[in-house]
Amino acid sequence: MAKLNSYTCSKCAGVLIFDEEQELFACPFCGNEFNIVELHRDELTAQAESALKRLKFETAKEKYKAMLSKNPRDFEALLGMILASGKISSADDLKNLDKVKNYDPAPAKHALRDAKIASEEHADYFEKLTLLFKLADDYKAYRHERDDRTQDARNSFRDIAEKEAEINMEKELEKDRLKSIATDMPMFAALVWIWVYLIKCFNLEKEKESYRESNEKIMANDHLRAKEMSDKAVEIRNKYKKVYCELKALDPTVNGYTPPAASKVDAGSDPFADIVKNVNCAKCGGQLILDKEKRLYECTFCGVGYGASLFFNDPLAKARHAITLADYSEADQRFSYMLMVDPQDLDALLGRIFCAGKWRSINDIDLEDKMLPLMEQHLKDRTCEAVSHSSEAHKQFFSDMQKIVNCYIDYTNNDKTIKSALNKYNYAREKSGMSFSDQPDEDLKKKKEQLDELVSECKAKRRKYRAEFTELKDSLKNQYASFKQEATVKVK
Repeated sequence: MAKLNSYTCSKCAGVLIFDEEQELFACPFCGNEFNIVELHRDELTAQAESALKRLKFETAKEKYKAMLSKNPRDFEALLGMILASGKISSADDLKNLDKVKNYDPAPAKHALRDAKIASEEHADYFEKLTLLFKLADDYKAYRHERDDRTQDARNSFRDIAEKEAEINMEKELEKDRLKSIATDMPMFAALVWIWVYLIKCFNLEKEKESYRESNEKIMANDHLRAKEMSDKAVEIRNKYKKVYCELKALDPTVNGYTPPAASKVDAGSDPFADIVKNVNCAKCGGQLILDKEKRLYECTFCGVGYGASLFFNDPLAKARHAITLADYSEADQRFSYMLMVDPQDLDALLGRIFCAGKWRSINDIDLEDKMLPLMEQHLKDRTCEAVSHSSEAHKQFFSDMQKIVNCYIDYTNNDKTIKSALNKYNYAREKSGMSFSDQPDEDLKKKKEQLDELVSECKAKRRKYRAEFTELKDSLKNQYASFKQEATVKVK
């Protein structure tokens, strides 16, 4: 059972209340507030490590993100984020190549790049870890090729055996045929047939030898290549052990680790100077008031509060980063915060549509992707919201986005209609007790005609939807590129 801790205020000793949404501990007596990360970093570290071991990688990432939000140079959090992103259950697993070779490469390497930028003092460690991942990738590639070549050699051996069996059977059939027709023939005619039979057997034997020879060469090449790949894999495994030892020697946590102090904002600068003051509450629509001391936006109507950091330091970049990692829940939340500042924000309205469709960009919208019923409703709601809230300059863009979503939904439903009709026809046929080789009765013929007519109609619709989809997708990409170009010109 998890241990439940309570925390008291350092000013008045009152019991602190935790605001889960903002990850703040607030004192109801004196109003003092404490950040959860500063209050119990060790607990967060332990929780993150526990989540890793239980393979709850998203939970672990959230814990490490919380730690990095306060101290981007925290080595343990940076390494933990790499492990969680790569779906590696602990730092000790790095010792075992067989565990690392199946890691998730793209997110892990992305987190590794972030770590190199954030922590210069541990750059050597992260460079060595980069090499370790490269060796794991190479090892996996060599093992795959070795297995493929070994399987190819087995297939060649099987093909030789099947070909020989096929030729031997053909010879036996020719022999039986000769026996059946030569028995009642005159001697001369029988001799001619025997001669033909011998020539045919000779040709078949020659074909068998030729086939075996060519396939044995291929099989030998496959075995040789498999041996080369196996030797390279062993070589990489030995090199991996050496690099891991070098990595371990650079590990700052071996002799105890104290995180470096978080970088301070310059004394002469105001971290809230660039914050837009007009922020509307997402719950009641009232205007939020910024409390710089608490670093909090508070609603004077419903009392809800939001951490000020949500609205500065380029929230769009953070939202896009979350989308790149396929963390659509976090991205959606960040886009929602952007709309609290500007309800007509093009990128935020579009971003929420992307989050509903599990897309990273317009290019990701694909008719062949599966659509769940809940996704369909979310897409409808988000496109309607975008059309109604967007500026006049962007109305047509979101209207086209609504059309492409409807086209996507219609295309999916059209395919479902075809599958449903086919299933109904097959069920009717099976229920009648007929196999597919039997001729259908009149009732089934009629149903088959109706099915063919429906399928033909649905295929025509599919072509229409696809053409409409392609046209809309190209239009959306062009419009969005135009908006971005205009924005760049304005900034200049």
